[in-house]
Amino acid sequence: MRALVTGGAGFIGSNLVKHLCDGGHEVVVIDDLSSSGRSEIDPRAKLVVGDVGDRELVEKLLDKKDVVFHLAALGIISISLEKPEEAFRNNLMNGVRLLEAMRKKGVNKIVYSSSSSIYGEPKRNPVQEDDSKEPINPYGASKYTFEAALSAYAHSFGIGAIALRYFNVYGPGDEQKPVTRAVPSWIQWALTGDTVWIHWGGQQVKDYIYVDDVCRANIVAANSKLKGFHAYNVGGGVGRKMLDIAMTIKKIIGKDLKIVDKGARPGDPDTLVADISKITKELGWKPEVDLETGLKKTIEYYKERLKK
Repeated sequence: MRALVTGGAGFIGSNLVKHLCDGGHEVVVIDDLSSSGRSEIDPRAKLVVGDVGDRELVEKLLDKKDVVFHLAALGIISISLEKPEEAFRNNLMNGVRLLEAMRKKGVNKIVYSSSSSIYGEPKRNPVQEDDSKEPINPYGASKYTFEAALSAYAHSFGIGAIALRYFNVYGPGDEQKPVTRAVPSWIQWALTGDTVWIHWGGQQVKDYIYVDDVCRANIVAANSKLKGFHAYNVGGGVGRKMLDIAMTIKKIIGKDLKIVDKGARPGDPDTLVADISKITKELGWKPEVDLETGLKKTIEYYKERLKK
């Protein structure tokens, strides 16, 4: 497989690049390094620093490629609330420019990193792929709108497109700048003895999925023979209260946590859990790493990082 990975220096992207290289695939990465926190990737891949919206550059990188893994995005909900136009420019219009470049170069397969944010506050849980979608923040809306573009390009131009709707991804290598995700924040605060901030009293129910399982889902999707447009939930399929996750981190680290409740946070659903039966049935994927094992691996990563 000859792959172009957009956003391949980010958290999920850099892990995916390693998995692809481990599988012997030829990988080129394009990333503007704006939020990834890293300027290096697996040395077996080629990194090009640039913008996915630069169609001329992207067309060159698409030469002789079999598939695009599209992860580049403005991925922080709070920033999308502050700068909604920027969210739509990055997550929708740059994506359309990528599709146009693919159309011109004859690259007919794309695996898209979508988001569970497209569902908003679901009317039922676990949420299924065909359930109603009412995003409650610009980030979720921009991700969902690009799914519509993928469907249009699949039907109009024969580009095979698979959207993977990630729930809460965690694991080693999360160097998001600024840090907004709960698990890496909590782990680093706990390890350094800082105060652990929670929201909503820790009573929100979320679905967590380990990054290696997400990478496997991408590769399974790329290897599938599906035509047209398809969308799949990628989650653990289990809902957990955020406070329970914090207590699991406490148990693994073996330290008391100084927890402070910061109250409500805009743009967050109360409960969001994935029904993963569709991807299990159609692609044969299911998560392999349980939460406690994944948290142990993640904590070890941050212990080593904090030593540097």
